Amino acid sequence: MAYTLLTVECGGIQSYVFGSNRLLENVGASYLVAQATEAWIFDALNAAGLQHNVTDPHADNPFAQGHLFDDGNAWQAEVIYFGGGNCTILFRDQDGAKKFTCQLSWRALREAPNLRLEIHRRQWNGNEPLGKAVGELRKEMKAAISRQPQSAPLLGLGVTAVCQETGLPAVDFEDERYLSAEVLAKHKAADKAKRQLTKALLDENSGYAFPSELDKLGRSRGERSYIAVVHADGNGMGERIREIGEERDNRKYIERIRAFSQATKRISLAAMKEVVNLLIEKTVEGTHIEGVGSVADLEFALDDKNKLLLPIRPIIFGGDDTTFVCDGRIGVALAVEYLRAFERESEREGLNLTACAGVAIVKSHYPFARAYALSEELCGEAKKFRHIACVQGSALDWYFSTSGLYGELEVMREREYYVQDGSLTLRPVALRDDDQSKVGAHRWSLIEQLTSEFQRGDWSEKRNKAKLLRDALRQGPEATKRALKVYGLKLPELLNFTENGWCEGKCGYFDALELMDIHIPLHVAQEEGAQ
Repeated sequence: MAYTLLTVECGGIQSYVFGSNRLLENVGASYLVAQATEAWIFDALNAAGLQHNVTDPHADNPFAQGHLFDDGNAWQAEVIYFGGGNCTILFRDQDGAKKFTCQLSWRALREAPNLRLEIHRRQWNGNEPLGKAVGELRKEMKAAISRQPQSAPLLGLGVTAVCQETGLPAVDFEDERYLSAEVLAKHKAADKAKRQLTKALLDENSGYAFPSELDKLGRSRGERSYIAVVHADGNGMGERIREIGEERDNRKYIERIRAFSQATKRISLAAMKEVVNLLIEKTVEGTHIEGVGSVADLEFALDDKNKLLLPIRPIIFGGDDTTFVCDGRIGVALAVEYLRAFERESEREGLNLTACAGVAIVKSHYPFARAYALSEELCGEAKKFRHIACVQGSALDWYFSTSGLYGELEVMREREYYVQDGSLTLRPVALRDDDQSKVGAHRWSLIEQLTSEFQRGDWSEKRNKAKLLRDALRQGPEATKRALKVYGLKLPELLNFTENGWCEGKCGYFDALELMDIHIPLHVAQEEGAQ
């Protein structure tokens, strides 16, 4: 019997979700992307009049028992898996696949203007392993997307008012701004997204809420405002999916890929919930999180219901990749906590997954799409480091910009962190200390300990000396050694770096000195010196 295999994927997610500097629109766009490959799949199957296996798209286990190709099964469609921006469905015939495509496309056009859905299908004869057929379909889809010509939409006639966010024809006027249908759809979805997020991550009576504006992420009065865009991505997810795709028993393949997809969603959600709960636990007297050293406290704003607004806003989560925005002073700390929670939850699920994260710390009104792109690039650098150094656990990279972002990450780092004697930075870093034999000083625990020493120890009283040390480190090991002698200072203990701050072309202290003014630790480093 000839079945039809169909896959749905949201294209151009980065530009659609992060193309605006308004958090409300980012959140609404992310919600629409999730809906298009989850709840709307269920609705489109129903609207097409097809009997299928999805009982409730929001349930922990949304699938009914059985398989489409079981004898006597009356289903006309079986959703193999969905979520994370894509979905794969098996139809009994082409006619059902076409009806579904029409319903889903029409829904997206109406409720998510300019969201690009990629829908591709191929025939499956029932004899070829289903996992192999799904893999081939995804390859065909990627090839078809790469061949698509660049489109130039008709923006409007000369008398058309232009949307101030997208440049598209405006259809309404709100808050003294002309807005396109795309932006209005994101605004409409934002309230639904907030309710869904609150239900997933917060107790309704907790007294906390998530902000809808970047300026309410914990900024202290009179202080410069920085935000951190954190992007985390699971390691080796493609390899896991390919390995499952090699399963020759079709029933086992469906069960395994479905179980993996649902477990990944649970892991990501639970890890994000741990991060949110940690922030609530660290709140002092219900109003703020204490700073350290010269770093100002995070002050919680109130919403219209007198709930404290947490200094974090998850934007994309519930899959193998996660993106959230938070106050810049806790960006690195929250990224570390998320990665650790991801590993713990994964171990509970029996999958032993790890992840990498990139943290872009920029001024709050810097173009959001550029900041997100940098966080994604930093995550990629962490993955490269993990592969080259054969790191078994998670890895992290970050970048702090005091002015703006110019050029590629490699170019910026070459300009700011490379001097004649070598590299000023140890980034990226491994999170686990059991990887130390492979990565040496490239460990978060060492940088965290040094940052604590500079923030809380003898150096905390010597702000000017810390600045002089940074300048000396830039000039190399000999200049650093002379400066330490002149000022009668001693560096905190760090492997073979303690004498002059350098070892084998690497500077061991610059990262910690940079973090001392922008980093609020959510777990105090151990008191003993870094080893």
